[in-house]
Amino acid sequence: MREERLLSVGIDIGTSTTQCVFSAITLSNTASAFSVPRIQITEKRVLYRAPLRLTPLTSPETIDAQAVERIVSEDYVAAGIRPDQIRLGAVIITGETARKQNARAVAQALSRLAGDFVVATAGPDLEAIIAGKGSGAQAYSEQRACRVMNLDIGGGTTNLALFDQGDVIA
Repeated sequence: MREERLLSVGIDIGTSTTQCVFSAITLSNTASAFSVPRIQITEKRVLYRAPLRLTPLTSPETIDAQAVERIVSEDYVAAGIRPDQIRLGAVIITGETARKQNARAVAQALSRLAGDFVVATAGPDLEAIIAGKGSGAQAYSEQRACRVMNLDIGGGTTNLALFDQGDVIA
């Protein structure tokens, strides 16, 4: 493999909102022909960013699994992508929604909509790190050899991540 293009989906079910993002990721072997393969992401492109929707609940303790699945299915249609085209992705349940009675079951149910998935219920530590990397705070800290704090203010929680020269220190 010199280069391979993969379709990916990220599904974020948060305290107040739910959103899907579909991306094309290009993996390349950047090593010479006689070296051990070195696979790197050489291109990332967002193909479709679904609108934010309120996270549906059936009660204060329970996610409306059918409504979430309907939302995600509608997003696939709007993106013009079939679940069988997705090679990898993630279902992340964050914030107060991660504490709902059926959070794990909802994540597992959504994982069958696509290929090889990472399914996670992100506690505040993981959520803070994901947000810090996604916002560019980690990269900024690494590139400028400085400390950067990222605040992720959600619908029910606020999480902080402190990066020092690109490393998470708190």
